[in-house]
Amino acid sequence: MILKYIILVILFYTSLLSSNHLVDETSPYLLQHKDNPVDWYPWGHDAFVKAKDENKFIFLSIGYSTCHWCHVMAEESFEDKQVAKLLNDSYISIKVDREQYPHIDKYYQKIYHILNKKGGGWPLTIILTSDMKPIYAGTYVPKYSGYGSLGLVKILNNLKNKDKKKLNKFGQSILNILEQNKEVINSQNIDKDIEEKTIKQFINYYDFKYKGFSKHPKFPHASSIDILLDLYKITNNSNAFNMAIDSLKSMAKGGIYDQISGGFYRYSVDEKWQIPHFEKMLYTNAELIEVYTKAYKLTKNSLFKNIVIETIQEIDKRFLQNGVYKSASNADSKNFHGENEEGFYFIYDYDSIYEYLQNKKVKNIKNSLHHFGIMEDGNIDGDYCNPYIADNTKINISKIKEYLAKYREKKEYPFIDNKINTAWNALYIEAKLKASTFDKRYLDEALKSLDSLLKMMYIDGVLYHQSIYRKIPTQQALLEDYSFLISTLFQAYQLTLDEKYFKLFDKFVEESINKFYKNGKWLDSNDGFISYASLDDNAYKNALANLFNNLILYSTVNADIKILDIVKKSIKSFSVELNKYPSYYPTALKTLLLDKYPPIFIKSIKNNLNSIDLATIKYPYIYKKVYDTNNYLGCASNSCFSYSKDFSDIKSDIELKLIVK
Repeated sequence: MILKYIILVILFYTSLLSSNHLVDETSPYLLQHKDNPVDWYPWGHDAFVKAKDENKFIFLSIGYSTCHWCHVMAEESFEDKQVAKLLNDSYISIKVDREQYPHIDKYYQKIYHILNKKGGGWPLTIILTSDMKPIYAGTYVPKYSGYGSLGLVKILNNLKNKDKKKLNKFGQSILNILEQNKEVINSQNIDKDIEEKTIKQFINYYDFKYKGFSKHPKFPHASSIDILLDLYKITNNSNAFNMAIDSLKSMAKGGIYDQISGGFYRYSVDEKWQIPHFEKMLYTNAELIEVYTKAYKLTKNSLFKNIVIETIQEIDKRFLQNGVYKSASNADSKNFHGENEEGFYFIYDYDSIYEYLQNKKVKNIKNSLHHFGIMEDGNIDGDYCNPYIADNTKINISKIKEYLAKYREKKEYPFIDNKINTAWNALYIEAKLKASTFDKRYLDEALKSLDSLLKMMYIDGVLYHQSIYRKIPTQQALLEDYSFLISTLFQAYQLTLDEKYFKLFDKFVEESINKFYKNGKWLDSNDGFISYASLDDNAYKNALANLFNNLILYSTVNADIKILDIVKKSIKSFSVELNKYPSYYPTALKTLLLDKYPPIFIKSIKNNLNSIDLATIKYPYIYKKVYDTNNYLGCASNSCFSYSKDFSDIKSDIELKLIVK
């Protein structure tokens, strides 16, 4: 017994000695690197001071825990003693979780764009001088040179021997370009025909053959589909409707959707939507649940309803923990040899699954498998198949899906990042609130999750960005946390008319302005790192534009003209780009539409409001607010323009506004 205790103590202290400065971090991504021979530091003062004191370059690596190429680079280089020696001797190495610090990642993605004239990605590899001037930017970098690209070993050796004064001057020139890009261009009025212009732009890069936008890789672009549905409701333009609905149908039948278990992968690597990158992100599924719900309300297409129900079922099964949601599941999973393989859990070997179904006495096996695109020759590396809907074979789909799901259970499910992110939870909870149109159970569950999230992340009047369950959060909320949580609180109020949600909505709107609006500009954070918020949608809808939409709702219902002026002034500073490429900014375009078609609040006592269905009104942005009157009021930002005991009168007056437009 004593010997066993001694061995455990030795192992414990040995692990401490072999760990780097990430050992006490809570980020799952940073903890994946705590035992690397690279002497990693977390982002912060200690690393910066050490770099200055020792006059060493900074090697900055940004990624996230479920990133496939991050794992590849880690295995090739960061677990390699040769690379580690190079880094430890001549560099101060810093690891950043881009989900923990999205504003820092965003800043260095801009640096990458300046240096490489194209968009970046993850892992993001940045080399800085000791005083934080950028001198190199890459993404995944192989250990050795080949195929026309320099390897990491070569890059590290080359840079460490170069003239530091010259590199410092070069780095300053990059920062100067970045500063120039921050300057506000002369503003202009928004085009009057912005709706039609946007639809035409979407048509220009719409894939009429396979649907969706761009060729490959192909992302869902939920916010683009969402704004197209809004544009259809406003303009009745059939192109907007068809692009949105056909894209949703193609994704629902494609391999980007998990046909067996439900839920969407992050993107498709091919233009046909067949072969995905197998990460499942909470935010991807949140936005798609919301847009499929919206499409169902317009079309009553049962396919859309089924997609929402299956996706919620799978995400709740995998990600839900004590009322709140984990962040993502990995693309990689262990194969039968214990090695990581991308998508292994989700894909099928034709011969193996055929034999499995034979043993289960399943009839018509070949047609059943072909229905799901599981073919003899495979669609991944010629051996494996990722399921998609290949034909309309008449089979017992639910039964075959059940068998295919059970076959998966012999495998190990991919790693799940267990951090709780406020912004992503808010996105998912809001989507589930909106999906309660299918099942009132979703409303109760979503409200419980919202309360759990607030309990975990809103402590003593302070909102936090993210944490691990049972850990006390330390990182204060970013602009995106406020933006998406405010939207969720507003939606919770719309469905419950419970004043506690509206009071928090009001409070967080006011806090967001105080924290992030400085000297006429918006910041991504309030933590001292200067990153100015932009309006382009990226992995998910734009947080600043979404906040603008919240501010418009707030200013309307509270008759606060000052807040509306802030939005108008802010959006005008982006007007040149919005006029030129409106389709690139779908969430900001909604801000423009909210300005052109101002939100209308129907006010009355709670019982009256509970008895009406806003979906029957042909106006895009209409909401409820409890008010002490037995009549109905139709109110815009500066006045109430309609008053009646009969809701149909209010409805007619509101719809007339859209006709007049």
